[in-house]
Amino acid sequence: MNVVKYGALALTLVMSQTASASFWGKVKNAFNDCKYDETEYQQVYQFEKETTAKLDEHFTGRFTEQDFTDKPWMKDFRYVIVVNKASRGATAQTMRVYESGLLIHQTKVSTGRENLELRRKNKVCTGAPPKSYWSQTPTGFYTPKYLSKDHKSSSWDSDMPFAIFFDLDNGLALHEVYPKYKEYLGSRASGGCIRQDKETAAAMFERVQATEGATVPMVNIDGTPVLDEQGQVKYANQQFWTSARTGETVKFNTFSALIIVEDVKE
Repeated sequence: MNVVKYGALALTLVMSQTASASFWGKVKNAFNDCKYDETEYQQVYQFEKETTAKLDEHFTGRFTEQDFTDKPWMKDFRYVIVVNKASRGATAQTMRVYESGLLIHQTKVSTGRENLELRRKNKVCTGAPPKSYWSQTPTGFYTPKYLSKDHKSSSWDSDMPFAIFFDLDNGLALHEVYPKYKEYLGSRASGGCIRQDKETAAAMFERVQATEGATVPMVNIDGTPVLDEQGQVKYANQQFWTSARTGETVKFNTFSALIIVEDVKE
């Protein structure tokens, strides 16, 4: 009966060209053992919670506009993008964009839920990540590694338009919010990425993309600049990332953008 029901529905949607990725995910889940029962869920969740490590937080301070004076190297980035991942406070779940040290845009965002995301029951299932992880957006200073205009998440089987990837070990990016989650902007709601409204995401993608190859300061994830042997701030127009999983080192062009994730509750 289920085969007939879902087969007929699938055929209808294909013929009307309205089938979506989420629909096909539901169809796939309907034919596989994808739902935990209550007892099974509690057991798996408790085990995964005890064995899944949380991500490190790298920056305990806060950004202020005085930093452009106190840390003059910071103004050598065309754009400084400041995201406050706090759950409460005047600037919680907002993003401020500075161009050449001047505030040009402020908007609501959604950062990670800061929860344990339980792995999918079977690898063929959708709607959950392949393995459990904490949906954090770790604090720190980041530079964009690469941009992907029409990216699709392999973990969540969802679209990530205008993605600006800044943390490759954890697959984190600034990107456009999926339409049905737009109402959650201003609260913690993502799987770890930084969601933005469509207009902001498209504009930031274009602005950052235009700066590719710029010579910029090298910055540690804790917010301190990388210094040369003479104690001067080092500059580069290429950057390197070494995978924590494979140890492989990959070279990327630089972008004149600095992404600061802070956690300021005031």
